[in-house]
Amino acid sequence: MFESIARFFKKLGKSEKDKNGSKDAAKERLHLVLMQDRANVSADFLDLMKQEIIDVIKKYIDVDENEIDVRLTNKTNEDGTTGAPALYANIPIISIKEDAKKEVKEEKEKIDKITESAKEIIDNVKKEDEEKQKLKEENAEKKKDETEQIKENKEENINSTNENNKT
Repeated sequence: MFESIARFFKKLGKSEKDKNGSKDAAKERLHLVLMQDRANVSADFLDLMKQEIIDVIKKYIDVDENEIDVRLTNKTNEDGTTGAPALYANIPIISIKEDAKKEVKEEKEKIDKITESAKEIIDNVKKEDEEKQKLKEENAEKKKDETEQIKENKEENINSTNENNKT
């Protein structure tokens, strides 16, 4: 942020030809101050946030830190009115770090292995459930057969008892 202010004052000191540029820069700085005020964000906080964003991004990609532009802007609503403040970040990418690519690939492979293991476990549980269901059905059928056999035996006993009583 302090670099931005220093650039602003440098631009003010330039020739008449550059005064329009200075005017625009001053306008932009004033706009930034207003935005920071509306968002209740100090310049130091914005710089700290910018640096943390850069640090996270630098874990995965090489960036041109001198060309990074992070600032607050007004979001324009669909109806053309000015909306809430928005964070704008333009971060030129030099290259993606190979280590990051490798880490992402390794993580994906781990996730794929875990997913495959989970699918196998689910399949095994389904098979066990199917086997349990089959056993339940078989047991129910056996009980039904046994119950019918018991009824038949009782009827035979009753009939034989009746026959014995008649004689």
